[in-house]
Amino acid sequence: MKTRIKTNVLALAVGLLMAVRANASIGVGTPPIDSQLLRGCPDGSASVAGLASCVGYWEGPPLGGGEWHIQFRGDAEAFNQALTNFAAIKSPVLDVVIHDGPKNDQFIGGLPKLGAENPSSRVDWEFVIWVPENWNHLYNSTNAALAKLFKDDPNLGKPVPAPLLNIYIGGGDVDFSKIKIPGNLHVRDERKQIK
Repeated sequence: MKTRIKTNVLALAVGLLMAVRANASIGVGTPPIDSQLLRGCPDGSASVAGLASCVGYWEGPPLGGGEWHIQFRGDAEAFNQALTNFAAIKSPVLDVVIHDGPKNDQFIGGLPKLGAENPSSRVDWEFVIWVPENWNHLYNSTNAALAKLFKDDPNLGKPVPAPLLNIYIGGGDVDFSKIKIPGNLHVRDERKQIK
């Protein structure tokens, strides 16, 4: 009887821990920058995440978290500041991807009605950064159960992705003719008219 109770208590504790790990963190405004949010991320990451032009953030994926999407809205001056701060991150690779815009995010503007866009959900650029400990827990784990769960995932066994700045051109207040992209950034243009 005592063994059965101990087993049930252990199973409940593990279940509760898994439920906590599966939750997402979502917020509006500038994220609370602390030692836990960007622990282990390259130096300089917090100077991008903490910019006043931040309108919201969320963390995923389920079963581990650690992939932060910090979203911004602003004009050319605010965006140039974000680019300058991003270029100063201490990382061998800094990726910038240019997308068609605008981007509307369900987390910062609420779920849009079918066929309508909420102007408060507009995102002009987004900083994506992985907490290395979380990435390695998910994709480089020696845990047999996790390895089996992620066996078909294309990220399995890969290194932590480089810091990423997604830019959404169109529909916002950024005049991209006034933008100066620093030379140390790896830029990829994904816009449809460019391809």
